[in-house]
Amino acid sequence: MKKSLVYAIIAVSSASAMGSVLGTGGGTEVTQIANNIQLIQQYSQAVDGYVRQGLQLDAALKNLTSNPASLLGADIGSLINGVGSIMSAGNAIGGNMARIDTNFASTFKSPTAATLAANFTKWNSTSTDTLEGAMKAAGMHRDARQSDTDNLTALYNESQSADGALKATQSLAKINSMEVQQLQKLQDLLATQNIASSTYMAAQTAKDQAVMDMNARYSIPQYEMPTTPSKSKY
Repeated sequence: MKKSLVYAIIAVSSASAMGSVLGTGGGTEVTQIANNIQLIQQYSQAVDGYVRQGLQLDAALKNLTSNPASLLGADIGSLINGVGSIMSAGNAIGGNMARIDTNFASTFKSPTAATLAANFTKWNSTSTDTLEGAMKAAGMHRDARQSDTDNLTALYNESQSADGALKATQSLAKINSMEVQQLQKLQDLLATQNIASSTYMAAQTAKDQAVMDMNARYSIPQYEMPTTPSKSKY
């Protein structure tokens, strides 16, 4: 399989959002792809969890908006923290995959790696645009604060002051719903890369085995040279 057909790539990976560092060893294409498979599996499990968490938040926010009397500050604060956390984690994964693919494309001259890097970069940009667009509409800027949670808190407070708690909660619910959709798209990107990585590794393994079988078939048997009997003393 040509390098240009490799869909899954890895280079020196930075620390992932889950706190692990993989893909830092080995300079060959095969070694880096093998490491990438492990990294993608971890990322996929994490994103699956974020999607489930996002769906739970979606249900909670819908319950609040259907029952405005239950809009309590502590509840809203917890929900904002949850939405902000999964948003930041998803963006970290998307950004890290974009860097990995970019590095691989540069190292191994893979056009497909460059395409994947562009796909993850586009995903990451779209994901951040969701919050940034809402903040611009409220006269704020996303880069003015340190975290997505801080931005969501500021956006909620601003919206609450202008339109009331119900409207602010509805806006938060909309942002969370869009983020869940983005995370599901990230699941698809990771799945595509993981399948292609495994396919490449399987093909490489089969190729290596064929070479070994060929060598074994045509190898010349090695015979031990007969020993020369020593002369008798008699």
